[in-house]
Amino acid sequence: MLVLLAGCAQPAAEEPFTVVMLPDTQLYSEKFPDIFHDQTRWVAEHIDEENIVFATHVGDIVQNYADRPEEWDVAEAAMSRLDGLVPWGVAIGNHDYDRNPENPRQADMFIDRFGAKRFEGKPWFGGVSENGLNSYQTFSGAGRDFLILHLETDVPDDAIAWAESVMREHPGMPTIVTTHIYIDDRTNSRTAEAYLIKDVGNSGEEIYQKLVRRNPQIFMVLCGHWATAGGEWFQASPQDGGGEVFEVLADYQTRERGGDGWLRVIRFDPAEGKIWFKTYSPTLDQHESDENSEFVFFVNFDERFGPAK
Repeated sequence: MLVLLAGCAQPAAEEPFTVVMLPDTQLYSEKFPDIFHDQTRWVAEHIDEENIVFATHVGDIVQNYADRPEEWDVAEAAMSRLDGLVPWGVAIGNHDYDRNPENPRQADMFIDRFGAKRFEGKPWFGGVSENGLNSYQTFSGAGRDFLILHLETDVPDDAIAWAESVMREHPGMPTIVTTHIYIDDRTNSRTAEAYLIKDVGNSGEEIYQKLVRRNPQIFMVLCGHWATAGGEWFQASPQDGGGEVFEVLADYQTRERGGDGWLRVIRFDPAEGKIWFKTYSPTLDQHESDENSEFVFFVNFDERFGPAK
């Protein structure tokens, strides 16, 4: 099949496709539900136009932990707009746990609303870790299958071991990691210490060294949480074997109305060897185009992972 793009006949295996990144929605769930719905409604309505193949949420779905079920109702209703339309996944943020000081990893509400049972029967849903807080999904774009891992906050060692076991089951499959805390916008670097799970959690730097650097199958890490100094940063870091991983932070919660609906539109263009990041708000119907909001990474997927199907 040939796809017409920009006036040119283009093989379907090279057709550009889009992954949407949803930054922290905690204040939308708490105070501005219409903005959360703006985001997922825009995704649902632009699947064909943008060739959207996946939507990933970086965590802090809600603001008040398990204390206010009505916030989870908002989040579940907003995310459910994508059901049956496009594959999607959510990482658990620090505000999404049950806030149990005796067991900081307890997250019964998250598991109830966004755990494995929520995705039963979805062919793109791969499974969860033993504690139910880490999940993986698959999606396809430009004739190539991708793996995406949604890993819990501070990614403890057992979550890292689980992630590596999933990659061993999907050898050579290009992999994205979405996790809540990884890059700090105050330092424009990976975090230096675990934030929530102090006893067994890993800092962003430790996650990089233990998981990301030594697994070049991972080509991208997406994260949120930090919005103190603008909430945006991107960088490319070296990996074993000579490749590099693209690491991207987005969190807009300190802006008006908890973020004004800003999200990331990640456009993959295999024929050009580019991954374009654009920042857009369906609520404002505006694009943001400064250097931290619109940028491009270069990658040749054929060279790195072999030819597409």
